[in-house]
Amino acid sequence: MPKVTRKKAENTLQRKTVWKCKYFNVYEQKFEAGKKRTYYSAERPNPNTVHIIAITEDDEVVLVRQYRPAVKSYVIELPAGICDREDESLIEVAERELLEETGYSADEFELIFSGTVSPGITNELYNLFLASGARKTANGGGTSGEEIEVLLKPRRRLIEFLVETSLEGDILVDAKIPTALALANKYLYPESIF
Repeated sequence: MPKVTRKKAENTLQRKTVWKCKYFNVYEQKFEAGKKRTYYSAERPNPNTVHIIAITEDDEVVLVRQYRPAVKSYVIELPAGICDREDESLIEVAERELLEETGYSADEFELIFSGTVSPGITNELYNLFLASGARKTANGGGTSGEEIEVLLKPRRRLIEFLVETSLEGDILVDAKIPTALALANKYLYPESIF
């Protein structure tokens, strides 16, 4: 698995904590990038999150549907989770989250992309895993308090399903799914044009 290293530019002049909780801290920062500015950000103690595009032996993509209070709606997403245990590697988090949320395990997990999610507001880093040979091995549904519904959709018709669902308006679609699908397709079929 490739190691992801990042070079950081540091322009912060002053930084203070505005608010803290278990999952993230809100900071006010004064920085200089051409001119002096004040900026607010929500930062995770460990910025890494994992997102899994799991593909079954029948070429179906494993998705989840759950209620998200921030947008006051149900959202269709990839199985995902935060890296909140110090003793776990990214791949171990991906394996655990896929199993917890969906009840699926996979033969192979490969990190195929790493990047930012919303760098204008958060330090969160998106780590996309392709899980090949996914198969049902447990109940899934999430941990206590989560009510996760598992959806299986044919990979070749996934974009059509996502577009239709997003335009109906009753359920939101995580905009990262089409990108994840394009990256997975390029990884699985490198000679194809996607």
